[in-house]
Amino acid sequence: MALVTTSEIEAFEQRLDHAVRTGHVDDLDVIGYGEVTIAVKLATPHGNLACKRLVPFSSRAAAEHTAALIASYVEQLGACGIDVVETETPILEQSAGHVLYCVQPLLAPGTLGPDFLKGKTADEAAPYVRRIFEHIRASVTPSLAPVAQLSNWAIEGDRLRYLDVGTPFLRDEKGHDLFDFTEQTRALPGPVRVIVNRFLLRGILDNYHSTRGQALDFLGNLVKEGLGNIFPPLIPIANEVFELTPEITEQEVRAHYKSDAQTYEFVQSARRADRWVCRNIMRKPYPYLLPPRIERYG
Repeated sequence: MALVTTSEIEAFEQRLDHAVRTGHVDDLDVIGYGEVTIAVKLATPHGNLACKRLVPFSSRAAAEHTAALIASYVEQLGACGIDVVETETPILEQSAGHVLYCVQPLLAPGTLGPDFLKGKTADEAAPYVRRIFEHIRASVTPSLAPVAQLSNWAIEGDRLRYLDVGTPFLRDEKGHDLFDFTEQTRALPGPVRVIVNRFLLRGILDNYHSTRGQALDFLGNLVKEGLGNIFPPLIPIANEVFELTPEITEQEVRAHYKSDAQTYEFVQSARRADRWVCRNIMRKPYPYLLPPRIERYG
């Protein structure tokens, strides 16, 4: 049985589209904000779902290609031993473009990685972090990579589950990305989009296809999750599991995270400015929902 029916996702899209046009999210149960997309709860008679709406695609073919890539991504991660949460990818044709949703069962409260580790000491968190690192090590290759930040994992008893498959990190044998990430950077203001696509995007993506980059990204983002106090004792585990040479240091983690945080802070500031111009100068709805200001430095 499908997770969601066509009529349910169409009705949900109408609610979300209304929120986008008005800028009011009061009627939405927002689960979380990414840098570009948001995840929203959808209650159905057969269970609660988490719905992640990707930036509308420029064509039906692009949306269908992405849905096929996501299915392949889930399969390849699964072949590496990663337990991916069941995912469906319905596509709707809207005036804004071809909308693709990643729909998954809503997991129980407290199971998402940051919530699960909140209040735990570094020693208590270490076994769970080690397991995540082992999954990253088993799956990261030049052609495949998870986005392995803590917020993309859930811990259900002995079961470790992975969530984030909406932007499939897949490359061909020549190192070319199979997913067109510039479809998603269309949500950025024009000048910023040019900067990101031309100068930043490749480096960001390359980090995920490197175990060193994954380790730095995972550890650094613990600061954003309010867990900055536990990450230094976890660094030796990363060095051991990933067999890193030279070993990463706390200083390297903090420098990596600071650079990332500054980049995303710049992007979100530009998007907020673009929204202000759109609403107050051009007098038209801003076509995206933006996250609230994020405390990135703990």
